[in-house]
Amino acid sequence: MKNIAVIDSGSGGLTVANELFGRLPDERIIYVGDHGNCPYGNKSIKDIKASVYRIIRFLGRFELKLLIVACNTATALMLDELKEKLDIPVIGVIEPGAQMAAETTQNRRIGVIATQRTADSHMYQQTIRKKLDGAEVFEQACPKLVSYLENNDTRPGEITSALEEYLAPLRRANVDTLVMGCTHYPLAEQQILKVWGGPVNLVDPARATIDQAVQTLKTNGDLSLAPEGSHLFFTTGDAGEFSQKVKKWTPVDAPVVLTVPDEDPQINRPPGPSTAS
Repeated sequence: MKNIAVIDSGSGGLTVANELFGRLPDERIIYVGDHGNCPYGNKSIKDIKASVYRIIRFLGRFELKLLIVACNTATALMLDELKEKLDIPVIGVIEPGAQMAAETTQNRRIGVIATQRTADSHMYQQTIRKKLDGAEVFEQACPKLVSYLENNDTRPGEITSALEEYLAPLRRANVDTLVMGCTHYPLAEQQILKVWGGPVNLVDPARATIDQAVQTLKTNGDLSLAPEGSHLFFTTGDAGEFSQKVKKWTPVDAPVVLTVPDEDPQINRPPGPSTAS
């Protein structure tokens, strides 16, 4: 059985998984959320890569046909590296989101809200400009949002206050298109629109990412023609807490949620070219 793997720093990648559930109902999804190390956006590059490679090594026990890196921070830092090391297709979320933004804007002024690490990489800015001549891209780091959205005890007023702070510069920049450059942010889509307070084209890269995933599977002849079995959800954090989020944020009523086991320290190294295949 060949599976599609979705990895993220926490629960935000469930927004990508939801698109998969709707578009490819016959596929079996293996989701891994690195809640034990979330959020990635404020961590060092070294620590982020170590965390992602731990997940990749864990996924080596499954037969995969596609890996979706549903974390914008990991996509910005190491997508090309993962493509080089793995022998299955690897799709990130930045290029599809940038393409959608370039096709959507009317005034060529595009805002991007993202984690600190993604904003610092300027990957959205570079990618959008390659796809749209003359585009002006305004990137805004939102360091509090992921922690707020992952924390069940966060008060709505805290999220609203943070959004007012982060969105104000983008409103002043007169952007007509706003990219949610972190897969957690669609969980606050209605709050974003309310705080924005006017017309804006809101881009969720998850939708464009799954368009690319579907095309990749078709091209490779890897689309499933019959249901492949129950989806699996893994976490490096608390399985009970993650199970509640899966139930809340996805259509999966009785999710199978398990904890990623601790590694043997002797295998704590990047994967070789054939790992996770």
